[in-house]
Amino acid sequence: MLPERFCYPEKYVRISNDTSLIPYIQPHNFHWWFENYGTEGAEVAYIFRNSILPDLNLIPFASNGEWEAYFDGNDVTGNSRVIVINLDNIENHEFFNSFEDWLELAIKDTW
Repeated sequence: MLPERFCYPEKYVRISNDTSLIPYIQPHNFHWWFENYGTEGAEVAYIFRNSILPDLNLIPFASNGEWEAYFDGNDVTGNSRVIVINLDNIENHEFFNSFEDWLELAIKDTW
């Protein structure tokens, strides 16, 4: 299902397996939910991913209300950039150079 040669960033894999590794500012203050591969929600997010911004090969990995975070599936470096999109207004989206850059702002709850 993943694009050829794409691999998840190592830090994402560690955190998705153990969310206690997220350095919360306050306990239980991380508002993003990681998509669980194989769940109905993850399957739907994956199916509709390219209808959002068709020029990008999006791989969904987390959501926060109307915000959805995606890896750039065309980036095969192992440290993919992240695209965050407001699904209620797709014109409102942001790009991050890496998962670590996205995580830093996600912890601060900037959305």
